[in-house]
Amino acid sequence: MALPMRVYRAVLNLSISEAKYGIWLPGFIQVRHSRYPATHVRPNVNRKAYEDDTLPFDISTPVKAAKCDSSSSSLLHDPLIKKFVNIMNKKGKKETVRKIMNETLEKIKIDQLQKYNKALEAEKSSVETNPRVIFYKAIENCKPLMGLAVVKKGGKNYQVPTPLTPSRQTFLAMKWLLHECHTKSLKVHMPDKLSLELLDAFNNQGQVIKRKHDLHKQCEANRAYAHFRWW
Repeated sequence: MALPMRVYRAVLNLSISEAKYGIWLPGFIQVRHSRYPATHVRPNVNRKAYEDDTLPFDISTPVKAAKCDSSSSSLLHDPLIKKFVNIMNKKGKKETVRKIMNETLEKIKIDQLQKYNKALEAEKSSVETNPRVIFYKAIENCKPLMGLAVVKKGGKNYQVPTPLTPSRQTFLAMKWLLHECHTKSLKVHMPDKLSLELLDAFNNQGQVIKRKHDLHKQCEANRAYAHFRWW
């Protein structure tokens, strides 16, 4: 049962506005504590730690329940692929984008297996059939080392070459791959376009690799403005 306003003011010595609209009171707010005792440890969702037996605690130690997300409940979880899916995601259709990514990896696997079966015995060892290895190598080949930043000096804008951070390099590589897929005139579905771009980038070919080299040439041409960089 709610108490009258004068009781709150008398007990807590509050003003009318404080008693009416409320203030932060530790004694009147329920605090939710952890449901696990202090003897429980945090879960380790890294599968390699269990395979290599490098866990920081004994296997018999009680462990807290892991969160139900892709990192703990999916065998196909990959942080780089997850970042690529987030960049490719538009209008909140993440399930559709995940389906496109899975179909792309499947298409790469099929194409590489066909190439492996047609290759000679001496050349089969050089054919990569793991789509995740191909994806990682393609992103690594597309990463630019240098970029251009606009610096205004004396009323003029100068293109100043500057080194890029690893996260910026990864973002530009993924952005360029997706841009080339959207600008292709091939009348095929997105998984086919993306698989072709990834295979070209894996072999150091294609428009994305050319775009990276062009950016490096521009940085080399503007090296005289490097002293304008103040960061």
